[in-house]
Amino acid sequence: MVMDLVARVRRALGEQAIHPTEFERCACALLQSQYPGLSAVEGGHDFGRDADIYFPWGSEDVDARGRLLVTTGDPVANLRTGLRRMREEGVQADLIVMACSQSVDATKRATIDRLCTERDLPAPHIYAQDWFVARLATEPVWRFSLLGIRGELGALLDRPLDLPEDLADRTDLLGREATLAALADTVAHGQDVVLVGVPGVGKTRLTTELEGRFAYLEQAPADRIMDELLETRPAAVVVDDAHIRFDEMRVLRRARHGAEHAFAIVATTWPDRADEVTAALPRALRVDVDLLERSDMNTLVTSLGVTGHRARMVVLDQAAGRPGWALTLCEMFAKGEGSQVARGAAHLANVERHLRRVTESETAVDALACVAALGGASSETLYALAPLVGEPPASMSGLMERLARNGLVETVNGVWHLQPALRAPLIARWFFTRPAGRPWSTLCDAFPDRDRDLASAVMSAARVSASSDARMTADTWVRMLPTPTEWGTGTFAVVSEYARLDRVAAQFAVAQARTVLASPRETEQMYGITVDSQGDAAARQLAQSAAQYLLPEAVTGLLDLAVGDNRPRHSTPQHPLRVLSDVANAIDPDFGTTFEIRGLLLRPVLEWLRTHRAPSHWAVATEVLASVFAVETSGNWTDPGDLNRVILAQGVESAENLARLISLWEEVVPVLADTEVQDDLSSAPAAVVPLLDLAGSWVRLGEGFVPHNGEPSEAQKGQGAEGGARILAALHPLLQTFPGLALRARRMLNAAYARGGDRGRRLPELDVDPDLESFTGWGRWGNMDTRDEAAQGRAHAVEALAQKIAALGPLDGVVRFDALVEQSELAGDHGGGVWVADRMVPHLVDPACWHAAATAVGSPLMLRAALTRWLTVSPGTLSVDVLTAALDDPRFRTGVISTVLGRGEDDEAAEFVIEAMRTEDAWLLDSLFIQDEPNEVLHRLLLHPIPAIASSAAVTFAVGQPHGPSLPEIWRSAWRDAVQHLRPEDLSQHDHWRVGQLLGCLADHDPDLLEAWYTERLGEMANRGYFVAPEPHGCDLHLDRLPQVHRYRLSVRCAGLPRIGHSPLIQLVGSDRDLAERLLRDCAVTPDNLLEALVGQRNETLERLGPLLLDHGVPPAHIAANVAWVDSWWGDDSARHQHLIDYFTTLSTQVPALAAVAAAGLAQQEASLREAESRERAARVRGV
Repeated sequence: MVMDLVARVRRALGEQAIHPTEFERCACALLQSQYPGLSAVEGGHDFGRDADIYFPWGSEDVDARGRLLVTTGDPVANLRTGLRRMREEGVQADLIVMACSQSVDATKRATIDRLCTERDLPAPHIYAQDWFVARLATEPVWRFSLLGIRGELGALLDRPLDLPEDLADRTDLLGREATLAALADTVAHGQDVVLVGVPGVGKTRLTTELEGRFAYLEQAPADRIMDELLETRPAAVVVDDAHIRFDEMRVLRRARHGAEHAFAIVATTWPDRADEVTAALPRALRVDVDLLERSDMNTLVTSLGVTGHRARMVVLDQAAGRPGWALTLCEMFAKGEGSQVARGAAHLANVERHLRRVTESETAVDALACVAALGGASSETLYALAPLVGEPPASMSGLMERLARNGLVETVNGVWHLQPALRAPLIARWFFTRPAGRPWSTLCDAFPDRDRDLASAVMSAARVSASSDARMTADTWVRMLPTPTEWGTGTFAVVSEYARLDRVAAQFAVAQARTVLASPRETEQMYGITVDSQGDAAARQLAQSAAQYLLPEAVTGLLDLAVGDNRPRHSTPQHPLRVLSDVANAIDPDFGTTFEIRGLLLRPVLEWLRTHRAPSHWAVATEVLASVFAVETSGNWTDPGDLNRVILAQGVESAENLARLISLWEEVVPVLADTEVQDDLSSAPAAVVPLLDLAGSWVRLGEGFVPHNGEPSEAQKGQGAEGGARILAALHPLLQTFPGLALRARRMLNAAYARGGDRGRRLPELDVDPDLESFTGWGRWGNMDTRDEAAQGRAHAVEALAQKIAALGPLDGVVRFDALVEQSELAGDHGGGVWVADRMVPHLVDPACWHAAATAVGSPLMLRAALTRWLTVSPGTLSVDVLTAALDDPRFRTGVISTVLGRGEDDEAAEFVIEAMRTEDAWLLDSLFIQDEPNEVLHRLLLHPIPAIASSAAVTFAVGQPHGPSLPEIWRSAWRDAVQHLRPEDLSQHDHWRVGQLLGCLADHDPDLLEAWYTERLGEMANRGYFVAPEPHGCDLHLDRLPQVHRYRLSVRCAGLPRIGHSPLIQLVGSDRDLAERLLRDCAVTPDNLLEALVGQRNETLERLGPLLLDHGVPPAHIAANVAWVDSWWGDDSARHQHLIDYFTTLSTQVPALAAVAAAGLAQQEASLREAESRERAARVRGV
């Protein structure tokens, strides 16, 4: 048996004494096929090497020399000795090749690599025991000479020689069920098969799953093949790499023809050679072995013991759907060579082996490397690249197409791209590994306009390779850049790649980013939003380097950026404080939480606080401190097996880390307690809130409550109680200084301890202002109070407080009121004061003085209360100047308009305010007129010259909706005019709903007005140059309820309009065949115009209009394409096309008149289904 022979060879190499000189001669002979320029060095003058290798890189470098070192002992010691002797004797060495009779484990390989790297040599080529086992099994002369083992490999083997014997036991065949079934069924019927797939996809592995007597053809003389066929009588013979074994396949076919025994031939090949192999096997069935889907690859990789998140991601990205490649990479992890895989060095070996097999020349590899470096190549780029690589321009596209069939490249929008996992390793090997396949400068000189693409290629090469040339080229590129203020976003993107190389590179990038952020920059307006592209790119660089290296300068840069940035954190992932929070509290998918990150983040924050002490700085710093000392941790990451799936993780720090956090808090206490300077934390009370909320989270943990409803351990609860007490103790002086903070703390503690069953345990003494409790409307309820009693008590307290503030007089009262507003915001009541202000109105004795005081202090609520009282007791004394001043102040304008108009009084004040209203004030009318009776104020607004105000008033009436005032008949003319000019985009969002209800009512009760309104909107669109469905969304659905005469006129106006989205003819014509015939008869529309009415209409509309359009010469394919439109679809595109196939299949029988349309639709959808299935499978291979 073949495996017996191989096992004997392996045992002999491992256990038998091997004669060094004989092994040296054997190694030189066997390696001659790998290195044609190999010449043995014999005798006592080898100077540390056993053979010279001329032209180790081919003809590119005729002066290069490789040196072969052969050993039956320790390869590391042999290499050290050889390198030392060659250095002493001055022997040039450009490549080291090692031949070892023993196995070379990961540790020895790493040492050998290091020894070569230290001497500026490329990675050595190592041929260890496994390689010699396979070669000696097929070399009987050398096998007997070296090991004394006789025997020959058979021509027909039970298993492939180079397939590990235990592979089937270690891994299940995944994702190949359908392919295996097709292969087995074909072979069972005696039919030949051409098994097609890219290298590494698992074609040979697939054949091992076939049941029955199968044989694998090895190279052997024809008569021997025929003898063994007669002896073994297999059901099928597998020919691996059939595209280079045509003679042997002819032998098999002759043997089958001349013998009584019939057998099938299974020939494996690559996609670009499949046609040749199929021609050599007439009537053979082609079976394609696709790249394995990422989910199945993930299962395979996990089953091989590679379970870490990063390790799986690296293997899956590099293997790219090829199980064979994944197996090689996983074995390297198992041997302790994971760093080689992570850096891409292992994949680089796969790449080289792959390229040498699937490309027919060094020129092809050169072309592919250039395309990789350029980041992609269009047809024009390939034409320009042809003379550089020495290929005829006409052959470049053909080369790319052949490589695409082998899975190396793909075309996207007419641009050829190398497979992402192959790009960086190939660039590193071809341009930056000595000797280089091509000088990098030649490509830069040939494509000066692709500078950034080439720079990006350099960065990727430097990232995956230890090449000093790549790093030096990257450093040179960034040093040659202009000042960072002149960089565009493209340059920033390349610098961002550079910053990932190491900490030094990141420091350079951060320094440039901070320079940009400190300089004036040009911005642009896009859709009403100010866009600072350069500043955003610089901010992203700070975030990247802070997250990757925790650079102090990146952290302080983010702190500077955060000052004044009020964007919400939860919905703004790029917010500087969100970035720092994510860094502090992150859960790593492989390593969990890392406490050291918190300390590294804390120190630059405290250092920043030494020189940044303004209230806005304290607000930023305390929010970061709250993140650093948070008890909760969270993280999210992409599932390696499904890139569309995000894994969320959250939890509480371990008790050990919580104790370390409490100790770390002692570094913060002196900063908070420093009251000797004016700009201490007491100058920014709002900045205390994040720390107080932080204390609350620790206290709640101490009581056993965590946000994710988990169950903390007793140790975690103990640390939570201790930490909460420590933080509250540090904040206690500040809580006593600010009543709002004291009230916030007491509420928090009451809630936490009440949930734990003990309301008073460890409750600090906090003095809370009773006026503030009444002002906020909360208060501490007694145990015996019912909700009604508590509500009554709060009402009495608010009334008493209102009288108390009013009794202070205008100026002192307004000051006291605003002080309570400020403290209530600290307590968490951001709507505080409205109730109190309303209750103060009847107690304001001199409203004019109160109004003046509120204006002076800047208190909107008190000004509104004073104005309400003034208009109640003496409206005649309210001067136009007072109203003008209040309306001109943005703080008071809203309150003045709503107060004056909300009374419904048509007096001089109302008249003046209505005249002063602007378009941006229209939204206020949304909630002012909710009573059932109309008033003159509403009438004045209906007649307002600004259409937005008149329209907003018009939609408040109870027309089409149950709420609002009734419309007096005498006002109807003005109301209709306002509705006709109504533009929903000028109104509030709630008014959009009202407009929709109104238009629906008009369709049934006033179609003339709806037509006039729609006609006016069409006029606006004509001026714009294209049609788009008017606001509010869905209003065009009311058009189908209009009488035919109205729909006829609107159809004439809409037909043929350039448009975005659907045509209104869908609703206007619908299934009304009479209207369609009339429009065609009057030549008001063309049949092609009317085709727009069928978009997405798989209903009665198609059944009634379809035959009419066919009669007017519209091609069935056009009708089918329009009918097949789907506005929205959840799920795969293939399911949508299958749904449409089912529809058209049914249509042909239900409506015989549309049989031609159904046939065209079926053909279209079946073609689309095949394309969709292909796209979806490719997406599953990529995992997206």
